[in-house]
Amino acid sequence: MSGERIAVTIIGGYLGAGKTTLLNHLLATTDERVAILVNDFGELNIDVSLIDAAEGNTVSLPNGCICCSLVDGLGAALSDIDQLEPRPQRLAIEASGVADPAGIAAFAHRRGYRLDLVVVMVDGFQFAANAADDYVGETVRGQVAAADLIVINKTDLMDEAATLRLDALLDQLAPDAPTVRAVNAVIDPAVLLDLTPRLKAPAMDRLHDHAIPFETWSYEGAEIDLGTVRAMAEALPAAVVRAKGIIATPDGFRVFQRVGPRWTLTEHNTLEPVPKVSSLVAIGLPGAISERWLEDHLENGH
Repeated sequence: MSGERIAVTIIGGYLGAGKTTLLNHLLATTDERVAILVNDFGELNIDVSLIDAAEGNTVSLPNGCICCSLVDGLGAALSDIDQLEPRPQRLAIEASGVADPAGIAAFAHRRGYRLDLVVVMVDGFQFAANAADDYVGETVRGQVAAADLIVINKTDLMDEAATLRLDALLDQLAPDAPTVRAVNAVIDPAVLLDLTPRLKAPAMDRLHDHAIPFETWSYEGAEIDLGTVRAMAEALPAAVVRAKGIIATPDGFRVFQRVGPRWTLTEHNTLEPVPKVSSLVAIGLPGAISERWLEDHLENGH
């Protein structure tokens, strides 16, 4: 793979959960150059008048997004996308309804892509029955177990009792994966895409007014030792579904990323002379943390 590794988001879930609807929403709202791999892009709601170019199994859109078919297999599609110019900033792969998203994620990682997020869509109205089914139950339960983030779709069809039962079941199957609720697969795209804090200023993304609200919190401060950052990462509640920061430490800059239950700290090399400023932005369910919480954990260690 040439150049910087392309971030990959896997969107899994059983048949009818709303994966294609989520991808349609992502295409309509993203500011990133996204390549999307689907089994049949004829199912995507692409206005023919908006197609810039179509060649073989690839459709190009004017916002820089690319839609590709998996007709020739995942390996061939990953190789083709790596050769695109300009290179996509992100790859979103729609897994088939019976596929294991963890296996797809591992395959993409071995091909040189950077795994960012495994999202599993759940049909809130139907999931419990599918999970208990003798034929498909193991597949459905395995999909959820692989998730970094679970999107419970069709919540408008559920009453309070059904919601509580589903929450308990998902907590049993995937205790470390945060869940968000959706109607018609509409969630804020900031949950699915990279947050982008800057070295010189805090990143505070404005969220759009979607059906399911999310909240963002930002922090900017001076140098922080790595032990304090690690302690903060372990203390973040599951309701914080994504966080990213560029942290100034006594030994240089580090990039902090949290996606679902996973977090990483990696070296960040910059040739530009920049102030020793740490910045971090997080997104999650309302009230999960506060900016005071970030300040306390990053400056006071608790």
